Amino acid sequence: MTDRELVLAWFRFGWQGQRGRMVWLVLGSATVGLLQAAFGYLWKVVMDTASTGDARQAGLAMVAVGVGQSLLYVFVQGTRTWMNTHIQRVARDRVYGAVLRGRLDGLRTGDLVTRLTDDLSEEKLSWFLCSGVFRAIEASMVVLACVATMLWIAPALTLWTLLPLPILVVVHRRIGAKVSQTAADVQAAISALGTLVHDAFTGVRVIQSSGIEPLADRAFQAAARVQAEAEVRNTRMQQLFFAQFAYGWQLALAVLLVAGGLGIRSGNVLASDFAALSGFLMTMVFQMFDFGAFVVRGRQAAASLRRLQELVDLDPPFERVPFEDGMGGPRDFRLPEALDRPHLAIRFDHALEVRAGSLVVVTGAVGSGKSTLIQAIAEGRGVASPAAAWVPQDPALFSVSVEANIRAGDAAGSVAKAVEAACLAADVAAMPAGLATMVGERGVTLSGGQQQRLQVARALQSGRGLLLLDDATSPLDAETEARFWDQLAARADRPTIVASTHRAATLARADQVLWLRREGAVTRVTVGPHTQFLESPVYRALYGDAPRAP
Repeated sequence: MTDRELVLAWFRFGWQGQRGRMVWLVLGSATVGLLQAAFGYLWKVVMDTASTGDARQAGLAMVAVGVGQSLLYVFVQGTRTWMNTHIQRVARDRVYGAVLRGRLDGLRTGDLVTRLTDDLSEEKLSWFLCSGVFRAIEASMVVLACVATMLWIAPALTLWTLLPLPILVVVHRRIGAKVSQTAADVQAAISALGTLVHDAFTGVRVIQSSGIEPLADRAFQAAARVQAEAEVRNTRMQQLFFAQFAYGWQLALAVLLVAGGLGIRSGNVLASDFAALSGFLMTMVFQMFDFGAFVVRGRQAAASLRRLQELVDLDPPFERVPFEDGMGGPRDFRLPEALDRPHLAIRFDHALEVRAGSLVVVTGAVGSGKSTLIQAIAEGRGVASPAAAWVPQDPALFSVSVEANIRAGDAAGSVAKAVEAACLAADVAAMPAGLATMVGERGVTLSGGQQQRLQVARALQSGRGLLLLDDATSPLDAETEARFWDQLAARADRPTIVASTHRAATLARADQVLWLRREGAVTRVTVGPHTQFLESPVYRALYGDAPRAP
């Protein structure tokens, strides 16, 4: 997709359902532009009629045009502002939704944050897709009206005045390509620096304990230097581009002064015509600032939109298998014989019927694809499963209270049962403010076990029929883990549970075990009871100490 196609696609998306406002802005912006251009002609009329003492009507017309233009511009600008906000909102919804649903494999956190802040900023997105477009329309109408009137008043002098235009077009094309490249370089440098800063802060304890602060400092200085140099190059090219529009037209003014002056001396050009053309030309010169801003912002917007489109493409359309009545309790579901995931194909020895309320344990060596299988079930891609509550390995907690994290936006009912079932009641009772205790960013105030149990409580509070636990019990001690499984088993509304783990005690409790073995880009899954797998030397080497009965 070219830059032009990309920008048009996002323009259509942002303006979807806003045809009425678009028509109003096109007509309003064009009218404002025409009224601006009318000043030059009215000024000529005033000068022509001044000698006869009959300039009053033209002066009143100038006042009327000025008042009308000002009032109209208020409404036009108000609509532009509203649309800027609307486009920014729908664009954020689109990108954030894609990030929440998509797979972010290989995308560094710092780069992602840069795309969601800098690339998705109003300055680089919605201003260009609304205000920039219609200010360019307004400027175009001013220039067209001015040129048309100039040709009507003094054709020969106008053609001489517009002679530098081809030079400006050539310069514009050469500089414009470089502006696109420098804008893309800046965004890449910002992402690289953001990633480095994120990695340094998240790994600050490792950096300090390893004594590699000078290494981290040098890396930061190098990344900052690259960004600074990219910013300087980009600013230099932008200013050169602006100068082309803002001052390139001064060549036309110079030609007008020379040709017009000679014409007045020879009697071939009227003084009023020369004044009118000067006024029209100066009006057009100021419009070039809007042209320059539109083109430069367009180059920046294209670079940012390309990076945002990469995020949107992370959420490709797929066929989600419908599951009747997915909420409201456990349901049987079926795992197919094959699941194709990015970089890994998962093959079962036979299709698996998962019975409602059962415990299925996924196990295997590190890197065999346990988390990949759990995530495939969570996303429902190729799996007809009930609506699932997923507890990943890395805690996904918010900087709100314990209770707000458990509720996750659901204000109905008590959270007491979920807290008790997740073995979190004693921990909550010991907290300074109980359920109202603030968790802190990413659960920093909680231990690893508390973070996982808080996630489990949130999953149970959702009331979904399928609970997916990706090594969620690993931070728990043996006693707490045993109590956790006992309380889940005792629940009358026990969900179906699919859990990945290496814990021997959990394997012994499983109704079915999925044993994963990696063979290059393929993972083979054998389904059976834990006691049967203990007969295998390979399995026994991993879990030979596991008890043979719960």
